[in-house]
Amino acid sequence: MNIKQLEAFLAIVREGSFAAAADRLSLTQSTISARIHELEDELGAVLFDRSKRQVQLTYRGRELVRYAERASNAFQDIKRKFCPSDGLSGIVRVGVIELIAVTWLSELTALMRAHYPRITPQFEVSLNPDLFAGVRDGTLDIALMAYPPEPAGFNIIDLGYVELAWMGSGRLQFPEHPLTPKELAQFSVVLQGTESFTANLVKSWLGPQDNFPYSVCNSMAAIASLTEAGAGVSLLSKDYYKDSVATGRLQVLKTDPPAPGARFYAVHKMRQEPDELLETIADLSLQVTTFQRNCASGS
Repeated sequence: MNIKQLEAFLAIVREGSFAAAADRLSLTQSTISARIHELEDELGAVLFDRSKRQVQLTYRGRELVRYAERASNAFQDIKRKFCPSDGLSGIVRVGVIELIAVTWLSELTALMRAHYPRITPQFEVSLNPDLFAGVRDGTLDIALMAYPPEPAGFNIIDLGYVELAWMGSGRLQFPEHPLTPKELAQFSVVLQGTESFTANLVKSWLGPQDNFPYSVCNSMAAIASLTEAGAGVSLLSKDYYKDSVATGRLQVLKTDPPAPGARFYAVHKMRQEPDELLETIADLSLQVTTFQRNCASGS
């Protein structure tokens, strides 16, 4: 048994299929299959039920998951502790969504500086479409962003889930009953760009509402300020703006259905050979993310 077999096993569990695991690890599907067969032979147990359209863990497979995760985490700890930290160097261009920039980007930077002092990060804070375009055309090496529209050909590492809420000014009166999309569309909506991930979430939630009043701003902080001032309602992070809600500057609006949530990822292009620098940044991001690791129920 070796760490590559366990990594292949965990990749299948997380990605949902042998093919997706192969893409995630930049390997061929036959290599993934071979590693799982070797692991099953050594353990004397079948780990996946392959008789269904989508592979499912067997009882022994489910039992192995927690041990494999411990082994994988221990292996990464050993690499970070004993491998020369100055082996990684260079300038890396990192695109960042604004919500990450104002929450845990500082912790990521501090961790990079502590363990890899020869890495020089160049951060660019922008909207989701621009970040993904940057990764796609090579002007960015990696992006910390919401889910990209074209995942094929990219390594995508889950960084966690953020619960969003419709919010309005704490100084205004809103109906007590949960607002439907049609009712909320009567208020002016402040969008974060017209084609951003958040703007598309808003449009999807509102549904077929024609000509609803809206304004556009590319800054989340400015959107929150506009909302506080009563310029409109907006979709904001429930956790990040909890202090503004507690002090009455903002209020969470009741809606039916509930506001959508968002999941964020580290995204970089697949290469023929794994890129240790980009994988390290993704791994460090996983260590410091403050986002929820599981979706909130009903989201």
